[in-house]
Amino acid sequence: MLLNIDRARRIMAERGVDALVASSQENITYSTGYLSWTIETFHDLEVYGVIPREGPVALIIPVDAVDHLAQRSVDTSVIYTYGTFPTEFDRNVPLTGAEANLIAIREKANHNASGRAALVQALADLHVGGAVGIDERGMSPARWRALGEALAGRRIFEAYDDFHRIRLVKTEDEVVRLRKVARAIEQAELMAFQRMDVGVTEVEMEMTFRQTAISLGMLPWHFDTTAGTRGSGSFPASDYRLKMGDVVRADSSGRYRGYWCDTGRTAVLGTPPEKLARYFEALMAGFTAVLGVTKAGVPVSELFRAGVETVRQSGIPHYHRHHIGHGIGAEFYEAPMLAAQSSAIHAHGSVDTVLEPGMVINIELPYYELGLGGLQIEDTLVIQPGGYELLTIASRDMFRVP
Repeated sequence: MLLNIDRARRIMAERGVDALVASSQENITYSTGYLSWTIETFHDLEVYGVIPREGPVALIIPVDAVDHLAQRSVDTSVIYTYGTFPTEFDRNVPLTGAEANLIAIREKANHNASGRAALVQALADLHVGGAVGIDERGMSPARWRALGEALAGRRIFEAYDDFHRIRLVKTEDEVVRLRKVARAIEQAELMAFQRMDVGVTEVEMEMTFRQTAISLGMLPWHFDTTAGTRGSGSFPASDYRLKMGDVVRADSSGRYRGYWCDTGRTAVLGTPPEKLARYFEALMAGFTAVLGVTKAGVPVSELFRAGVETVRQSGIPHYHRHHIGHGIGAEFYEAPMLAAQSSAIHAHGSVDTVLEPGMVINIELPYYELGLGGLQIEDTLVIQPGGYELLTIASRDMFRVP
């Protein structure tokens, strides 16, 4: 189960909340296990996951979205559907597999005229009281107002940050997905490095990355992999052709069943420029220092301080970073932000955030210098009671070709 139900209900009790309602793709998947391309494609689609203080979690989806459930189960058996979608079948013809599951789910689900009506019905069936937190990120202001009217008599409030707080500590099922996507995406990145040769373009390297990721069952995402002085920026892949001495800075990502990987490595074709080679060693020293203080009970500001100060002392005295990493999970950037002070990206990324077992963080120490190039070292790990487990396991050394 992706949802940390005990943590969710503990936080709900602290907040005096009777139910939380997910509406954004990441929170729907987290709450119910449901994931379909329709959530991300049709932005006005009403899909909800309802987490009550007591009782089962409920999923509300349009009837035409049941097909995904017929082949891939979710973390709740309480399903509400709405709308219409004609599907013909002859009851005299026996059905098996996904087709049989589709009919069974349709007939078992509590059907309603609209998503709003289904949400009202689900809250009533679950005996939800007057305080309902709704994930505001997954809806327009107009839908928020309409829900307020439909739930008149209840106290409703924005709850996206509550979901962030719950998701801060991952369940083992979440870690399984994060581990799988991390290993696959770094493998795809390394395959792109193996494609390096004089005359090979950045676009050709990107194609190798994407093809490898897909072959491993992943959805490839960004691939900011730039060569030579272009490594100083996160430029889209171009027709720039590699030459001897080029350093390649790779920063890439991908998804697996709703969960993200973000990783990066550095490669060189031949011998790197002396200055970049020296700077790379400073980054490696900084990364080692960060890992040396990474454990449960340590504030994220300590990781930032250890990384930046060590890089400066090890050969890049002018080194600056706005952060050296971030949480990762159902979203690409999650709390906590590994920064020296409160982050504008997520409120929970402040210096007061203390690492806990189950947190998954992405540590990165890149370097960019216009006219020279760039360097990247980026790993993902999960905090454990006795330390941490690396989810990305490839060597951090500069990948050398040939």
